[in-house]
Amino acid sequence: MTDPLAALRARFRDRALADREALEFLARENLASDELRRLVHNLAGTAGTFGYRSLSEAAMEIDDQMASGMAADPASMDRLKAGLNELAQSPE
Repeated sequence: MTDPLAALRARFRDRALADREALEFLARENLASDELRRLVHNLAGTAGTFGYRSLSEAAMEIDDQMASGMAADPASMDRLKAGLNELAQSPE
């Protein structure tokens, strides 16, 4: 049986890998920016939808921090980056 979400999952993966570069830039510039929060928030939701639970949880942790008015914690950002790096190295 063919996975009906395979094409969407592949598009998510490509987008997440592109977002990884934006995340690196934004994290260097300002760990409290609205743009970083939007990127992390979107990543949290879509990663979970497509079955990337640990990636979603890492993004949700940062989203929760930022929703409470705090800047993203550097250790949390490291976990999110590690999740994205893991995604990049995984077979499609």
